[in-house]
Amino acid sequence: MNRHPSGIVVLVLRLGFGALLIAASVGKGLHPLDFQQSVDNYRVFGPWLSTWAAVFVPALEMLTGLCLVSGLWLDAAAPVNAALMSAFLMLVLQAFFRHLNIHCGCFSLKGEPNIDAAKIAENLLYAAGSILLYVLQVRDKKPRPDPGNRIPCI
Repeated sequence: MNRHPSGIVVLVLRLGFGALLIAASVGKGLHPLDFQQSVDNYRVFGPWLSTWAAVFVPALEMLTGLCLVSGLWLDAAAPVNAALMSAFLMLVLQAFFRHLNIHCGCFSLKGEPNIDAAKIAENLLYAAGSILLYVLQVRDKKPRPDPGNRIPCI
């Protein structure tokens, strides 16, 4: 485990986002046609790309979630997580501002409330947290300068 004070924050964010992504991927993966319809409802990709997204996104969520939980390939999982959360925020924002009366389709394909200010706030927190995880992950990977090897100033 990392001895740096941000290590516990990274661990909590990793486990939280990993569990979130795994949970979100299960329903989508089990019901790809319903998820394809949810993606298509955003009116961004069109039916052809919505179909591909219905296959690709749950698999990417599951793989990223497993990497975050297990601690494997964190250098790849952290930026993918940040990209996913940021993309989800953008999709929700555009649906809200276009006044699309749709369900998010994030976790449950049926029975979710329509996109509203609370859903935007939730996705904003997810995006901010995922970016924080990425920044901390990158910062913790950088070698720290050794103060004993300083060149004296004249």
